[in-house]
Amino acid sequence: MFLIKSAFWLTVAIAFIPVSNDQLDEGQRNITTAETISLAQSVIQDASSFCERNPRPCETGSMIVSQLGVKAREGARIAYTYLDDNYGKQTQFADHKNTDLVNTGSILQK
Repeated sequence: MFLIKSAFWLTVAIAFIPVSNDQLDEGQRNITTAETISLAQSVIQDASSFCERNPRPCETGSMIVSQLGVKAREGARIAYTYLDDNYGKQTQFADHKNTDLVNTGSILQK
């Protein structure tokens, strides 16, 4: 999500960088800041009426968003089960009852 947000804001910032006419390709004209703002407003207005024109994708999208918590919880459960099955049994080192005494030369450790 961070990359998408970063790409969006970088694109917005780049859109407002002024360029001179000699930097443009043949047939292109310089777009003003006012035209850029007008375009952004048009895109936002069009995006806000998307659900009115296409109700089915919006219904599906809202169902996906409402199920994200359940899906995240299930994914965490699967990951926890996998990690516990593969790495959970190796915690015997914390239990000192099954270890032998080790002489390190100065301190007797268990």
